[in-house]
Amino acid sequence: MGIGLEIPVFGAHAASRAVELGASRIELNATGSYVDGGLTPSLEDLENVAHVKVPVRVMIRPRGPPSGTQGRDFIYSDKEFKQMEADIRRFKEAGLLNEARGDGFVFGILKETPRLTNEGGPRVSKCWIDKDRCHKLIEAAYPFKTVFHRAFDEIVSSDDDGSNINERYAWNMGLEDLVGCGFDGILTSGGLGHAVNNISMLDRIITRAEMLGIEIIVGGGIRRHNVGELSQRLKLKQREPSIFVHSACLSTPDSEHVDANEVTGILSELG
Repeated sequence: MGIGLEIPVFGAHAASRAVELGASRIELNATGSYVDGGLTPSLEDLENVAHVKVPVRVMIRPRGPPSGTQGRDFIYSDKEFKQMEADIRRFKEAGLLNEARGDGFVFGILKETPRLTNEGGPRVSKCWIDKDRCHKLIEAAYPFKTVFHRAFDEIVSSDDDGSNINERYAWNMGLEDLVGCGFDGILTSGGLGHAVNNISMLDRIITRAEMLGIEIIVGGGIRRHNVGELSQRLKLKQREPSIFVHSACLSTPDSEHVDANEVTGILSELG
């Protein structure tokens, strides 16, 4: 199968364009939500992409990150969780998703624990998968695929205190939790920041995921100028099973229009 290209798109028009240019799969987000990292699209958006020939993964995310120092992202209130669950059921009941095509949902929910600093002031420290809530969303999504998004990178980086990478274990615990929940895939950059800066951790995650039987989608700052290096250093073409890379393929952060040069450039590098 080779390396697949998953393109997160922001609205139905961008989705059609991405498929036309060669996307192997699309992640459908709300129009105008790129600056928030992608939010739940409208039912109308899904209606307008239901005809495409590639798998459609629908983002389920009720809001963007909290502003300033208001706390870690992907921590949701009961009201927000109920909205996520209701959105999944609404999309399913519309009858527009195709299980045989590989359609599904993308979401992620974390828990966190406060810890005291040496000065006695509270700060947020470790975080982990909210397994109970995630399992409920997976049940709501059944029989469609489910992917845990880059909330996983918060976990990967939660024990990054500058120590030896071999002494960090949060990523493996998080990975095993996601497999236990029943997720089919994980979108990750190997920690906070861009994927090309997290090669060593990504290599560990991908190797362990292969053993556990869960798909890894590598994303985070991937563009045509760096995807070749990423693929080579991670030996993506030699991996079994195959890997997906995830790129919005935008020419500038100010535009949500899929850039043809980015798509063709990435596809060329992936071979």
